[in-house]
Amino acid sequence: MKVAIVAAEMGPYAKAGGLADVIGALPQALKQAGADPCVIIPGYRMLLEKLSAEPVSGELSIMLGADRETFRIMRAEGAAGVPLYLIEHRGFFDRNGIYGERGLDYSDNLRRFILFGRAAATAAERIAPDVIHAHDWHSALTPIVMRADPALRDRFAAAALAFTVHNVAFQGIFETIDFPLLGLDWSWYSINWLEFYGKINLMKGAVILADGASTVSPAYAHEVASDPAIGFGLDGVFRAKGDRFVGILNGADYGEWDPAHDELIPARYTPADRGGKQACLRALRDELKLPHREGTPVVGMVTRMTDQKGLPLLARALDAILELDLQLVMLASGDPILEDFFIAAEQHHPDRIRVILSFDNGLAHRIQAGSDMFLMPSRFEPCGLTQMYALKYGTAPVVRATGGLKDTVSEFDPVTGSGNGFVFNEYRPEALVEALERAIGIFRQPPLWHLLMHNCFEADFSWMRAARQYLDWFELLRRERAAA
Repeated sequence: MKVAIVAAEMGPYAKAGGLADVIGALPQALKQAGADPCVIIPGYRMLLEKLSAEPVSGELSIMLGADRETFRIMRAEGAAGVPLYLIEHRGFFDRNGIYGERGLDYSDNLRRFILFGRAAATAAERIAPDVIHAHDWHSALTPIVMRADPALRDRFAAAALAFTVHNVAFQGIFETIDFPLLGLDWSWYSINWLEFYGKINLMKGAVILADGASTVSPAYAHEVASDPAIGFGLDGVFRAKGDRFVGILNGADYGEWDPAHDELIPARYTPADRGGKQACLRALRDELKLPHREGTPVVGMVTRMTDQKGLPLLARALDAILELDLQLVMLASGDPILEDFFIAAEQHHPDRIRVILSFDNGLAHRIQAGSDMFLMPSRFEPCGLTQMYALKYGTAPVVRATGGLKDTVSEFDPVTGSGNGFVFNEYRPEALVEALERAIGIFRQPPLWHLLMHNCFEADFSWMRAARQYLDWFELLRRERAAA
């Protein structure tokens, strides 16, 4: 099965968020599972500087409204020999950032990703894949034009189109005045297609026009289709998709995140030999100048300071949390108001809390390895990867039951010995504090904590599992497409 993956990010080359981790790992897993994948991605400056890319097309062009934009298709070899097709447009992609710089989006992002979506369709025509798998709104125009543009419809009539939503909060919503830039007939600007409360919605259009749509965990798929707040107004669109809307849980990259081989942590360890974890705990406290307190757990966080990640909830609960016997380590940045709040809390409680605002990948690894617990109080969480990493490092997650957190973490039961973390349901400070109290209670009982760590280590969320699910889904879409 030939699969062309279309996305705006790909780790480790061009990364802004978790989407890059997925696109970095999924193609390799698909190849290992027997498929023939490739990736179509914008030719960002950081990509063309890192990769040896050769042109596979001459100068091509599309119309963006009244403007003609030219581009080339470049080819490079990615990890595990997966081909990468780069859309080279110096004006749009020869920049320092992916979506913007200094906290601000580029003002021409709609034009940039319209060109990318249409150019990706041109590249896919040359590749002739069985499946085109587009990700998030930046790639949404690819499946849209393949079904809505008469010049392309017949050329992709036999191909199955799959569209994956990574975060419904970002839908690609733009003003109606820009609709002509899409190059589509105005009949597609209707409530049945791309119109959304008087604006253009690219994610909506892709979900409707693709043969199948998915999101990144089963629980999140249920939530966005049933809760208008979490679905951000697209809940009805997802429900209308019926059984062609599914949730496939992301995988974790155990090539990077495995304490047995992690070169970014001070001591390696395994489920059978856990001594290195205590060395990592001591080293983390030393690095962050936290006092060593025997029997006091370290609770780690690696997150963005946003409403989605539950940081306002944590702020409301912080006084009560700091009365517990724990130390909180936060590698987090984002909302300036939240940053100021937690920095002030550190100044008032220097022996209980550390806040590091600048992201450091090495420190992220050391927090996973050196913490006893890992906190994720998210308001909503499409999938989440850091809780999967925490499990691999024997670090018990404390999470709110939402999205992928609900699919990967279950409450530890001291009677049966089942479960791999601590879960709270209600988005209330009291519920968060109670979950941490339960976790500390088990932490103070070493035999139970040892069993809990065993359960954490046993969790397996490898990408191979996810790749097989994707291939089964693709095959179903292909059969339905052929029948239609």
